[in-house]
Amino acid sequence: MITGALAKRYAKALAEVAAETDALESVGAELDRVATLWDSEPAMAGFFTNPGVLVRNKTQILTTLSQQMQLSPLLTKFLDLLLTRDRLQAVSSVARVYRDLMNRRLGRVQAAVTTAVPLTPDLMESLRRRMAEVLGKTVLLESRVDPAILGGVVVQVDSTVYDGSIRTQLRQLREHLLRE
Repeated sequence: MITGALAKRYAKALAEVAAETDALESVGAELDRVATLWDSEPAMAGFFTNPGVLVRNKTQILTTLSQQMQLSPLLTKFLDLLLTRDRLQAVSSVARVYRDLMNRRLGRVQAAVTTAVPLTPDLMESLRRRMAEVLGKTVLLESRVDPAILGGVVVQVDSTVYDGSIRTQLRQLREHLLRE
């Protein structure tokens, strides 16, 4: 099993080479497609991780897959490297780390906003712009709906959570009243 540190090392190396060739985003999109395929097809993952299958057979299938998916030569070589080092099972972890590194390099931040009811597109855009002003970065905003928060908004940026939900405010009020 590949560790987070090892996935980071591979993702960082790929990001550096992709940045040198101005292919940071295109390689990221391709890598996401491969990771999605890997996660959605357990038989494929099983084939590539099966020690009973010869490496040359795995290489042939990987080459065919790369051609069918129209992957860039850079990503094809990278996947071949993962295969020869018996690390192809880490492609999803590498893709997640790569996406984070790419966003940092491009001055972007991923954020999620949770509300009790769906936000209108205008309100989402207004919230995205305000967050971009505050954070000084381009904000990639994902909307989630959770009726359990009752009202208000919960925003998560990286590992920081800003909780302005009615549920949390009611819980805090209850705790305050019980203490007195």
